[in-house]
Amino acid sequence: MKKITFFLTSAILTSITFSARADTYNYRPYIGIDYVYDQISARGFSPHHSVGGLHFGSTYSSYFATELFYNASDSDKHNKQNTKIKTSYQSYGLDLLAMLPLDCEKRFSLLVTTGIGEYVVRQKPAFQKHQTEHGWGYRFGGGMQYAWSSAWQTRLLTRYVNFDRLSGYDHAVEYNLSLEYHF
Repeated sequence: MKKITFFLTSAILTSITFSARADTYNYRPYIGIDYVYDQISARGFSPHHSVGGLHFGSTYSSYFATELFYNASDSDKHNKQNTKIKTSYQSYGLDLLAMLPLDCEKRFSLLVTTGIGEYVVRQKPAFQKHQTEHGWGYRFGGGMQYAWSSAWQTRLLTRYVNFDRLSGYDHAVEYNLSLEYHF
């Protein structure tokens, strides 16, 4: 928790100083809903989840944004060493986004994102109690976004998530489709 608090504080202070020095201050908060399909690489099995999520963010210019996210997955049933296991997870954290508009009206942009999140994984082996693990996920990705109007945007992202302190879990690949409303 100390790392997330430090990371959030650093990101907010950096974004405030970045915005203060900008010639045109273009702060716009937004909210979005996500559908994420992920493939996790773990020891002995490879779960796939459909994930629903929310993110709250703000753009500071046409090139930079920060956002907080929360995701919750469905459960996936699979066999690991002849034992049926049911897995699910929740995650939350902070992402930083860099955007490169490709047209004059700035409707279509390429995205690069990096961030950190805490992942809470639940496993339930057959005829046993739930086991819960907490660990960090370091997120890196890229994609594209399209602005339908000044308020509505859609984006597609692919992310690589490297897990830390989650025993048995190595990494995940997330495919993300988002719909956003900009205030």
